[in-house]
Amino acid sequence: MMNRAHFRNFCCFIILFLGIWNRSVAQTNTSPAQKIYQKALVALDEQKTNECIVLLQEAIQKDPQFIDPLLTLFQVYLDTKKYNLAIPLFDIASKLDAATTAPYFIKQAMAYASIGDYEKAKKLIETNLANEKTNSSMMSKVKITLDACNFALSHPSHPDIIIQNAGDSVNTSAAEYFPYFSSKDSVLYFMRRKNIRREDFYTSHLLPQGFTKAVLLADSINDADKKGSVSFLPDMQTLYFAADYPEQGYGRYDIYKSILKNNKWSAPKNLGYQINTDYWDSAPSISPDGKALYFASNRPGGYGGIDLYVAYKNEQGVWEEAANLGDQINTEGDEQTPFIHSDNQTLYFSSTGWPGFGGADFYVSRKKIDGTWSKPINLGSPINTFDNEGSIAVANNGKDAYIASDRSDSRGGLDIYKISLSKETQANSKWFLSGQIQDSKSKKTISSNIEILDASDQSVIFKLGTDTTGQLVLALPLFDSIAMRIQSPFHEKIIAKIFNSDFNDNHTAHKVFELNPIQNNFTQTFTNVLFNSESDQLLPGSEKELNELVVYLIQQPKATIIIEGHTDNTGNAEKNKALSLKRANAIAKYLIKQKISPSRISTFGYGDTKPIASNETEKGRQQNRRTSFTIHL
Repeated sequence: MMNRAHFRNFCCFIILFLGIWNRSVAQTNTSPAQKIYQKALVALDEQKTNECIVLLQEAIQKDPQFIDPLLTLFQVYLDTKKYNLAIPLFDIASKLDAATTAPYFIKQAMAYASIGDYEKAKKLIETNLANEKTNSSMMSKVKITLDACNFALSHPSHPDIIIQNAGDSVNTSAAEYFPYFSSKDSVLYFMRRKNIRREDFYTSHLLPQGFTKAVLLADSINDADKKGSVSFLPDMQTLYFAADYPEQGYGRYDIYKSILKNNKWSAPKNLGYQINTDYWDSAPSISPDGKALYFASNRPGGYGGIDLYVAYKNEQGVWEEAANLGDQINTEGDEQTPFIHSDNQTLYFSSTGWPGFGGADFYVSRKKIDGTWSKPINLGSPINTFDNEGSIAVANNGKDAYIASDRSDSRGGLDIYKISLSKETQANSKWFLSGQIQDSKSKKTISSNIEILDASDQSVIFKLGTDTTGQLVLALPLFDSIAMRIQSPFHEKIIAKIFNSDFNDNHTAHKVFELNPIQNNFTQTFTNVLFNSESDQLLPGSEKELNELVVYLIQQPKATIIIEGHTDNTGNAEKNKALSLKRANAIAKYLIKQKISPSRISTFGYGDTKPIASNETEKGRQQNRRTSFTIHL
């Protein structure tokens, strides 16, 4: 449909540029064709597109030499994406008045590019580029279209890519966009906009026979009139989304979080100033481990109009300040709709700045071992077209994706389409392991450090940790078997083997891992409790290990603790002994501040009198500079 803004632009196209309006009106002002044409313009202004088209066709039949309805119908077909119908009309108009239409060959070239005929589009541009009548305002479009033609002709369509409309259960005459597929590839979430002021989240289940009829997502999530895309953690219990809540946000759009409790979504919680700003912040995509949030923002200081950003959670579970993804991803154009795949390495997004087929295209980039991003790869044709592509979500299998697009078979405006990705742009298929780590006696969850091992040689593949909730969510690559070494303070470590046969048809599994508490008295050396040189001031980062000790002492209320400070034999022995006691006392003060009773704590400073290694080497002296503790149960 051509809206009023398009109509006004079109009038400029007819009156100001072509200069034929007054001439044709003067010549045929009272003709039947002119009267019908005037009615068509009224219908166009009232956004009655179908009625306008019928009247324009009638005017052309009445007077085939009357160029105004020809050019108007050409523009209407362009605006309604009926490019195959528009192209022959411009050819007819050019034969009627070549001099008048020549400066606007770019519209015809863009129509050819829009149907994928980049070769004809390029030829038309090159033939007319030297035309002295080419309007300067059109030259930017000429360059953009020629660049798109050159790119498209050097990147032919992938024969293995299949594109299918998601069907009438999902798509309607309204606009459907921002697709998101659940971690089990079974539920489709998307946005539907019924009018310019209202947009809502909908869901549809994927069954063997197709999608079910889409239904409105219940509860408070849909309260705001204007919302953005959704993103879930793999357990589908935590939702991140963008919305414009009046008087609740920092800017026009902010990013919010909601948790599913008793089958109801909690009231949305703003993620705070570390992520949201006074500007537009939207299109969140949460990583599968919940530790990274990717999103788009037009805040100042970026590379273009809209850039992609990422925020990371620290060890305390608090979001750090968001950072720009840099020029490995962002350009002088607009980068939007990021989607981090469940493999936690493959990032999909749309961009107008990287070389492509014309408008905003979809790209993929992969995170390298050093944390940088690979050069983005265009997803190729026919996924990307000369028009703008908007939002994308890639299924867990890494091969299929869902996009929003307004192609020729759309039910009206943007529709949701299912696409298959070419091999070079596919993500890795993932297996999801969820579970929890708990004390075998109390059954309470505990924090832990986990190492994923190669089952054959016990070599470490990667490491991760859980907080005191003990909850574990892992996205794993395809495997036959792996091993997990799980360690928690004051507990016996375990090695658990996981086989792919433990997973169901949806590649998901849930397990509970129990660690036995250490029953007898034991001594342990702190590994990450650090001090400034010649000081008893605790360094930042020491809190993590001390907090684990606090949790254990709370869980074992009868336990007492002896804290010892030790040094090497460098320097004055009396000063070393005094410093070692001060450091033991600093640890004791931290525990007391965390509500551990002073009556349960004893401290000693031994200086260099109890070495555990030779003081003849630097390595030995480093081992002797330590703080340790002994627990008595």
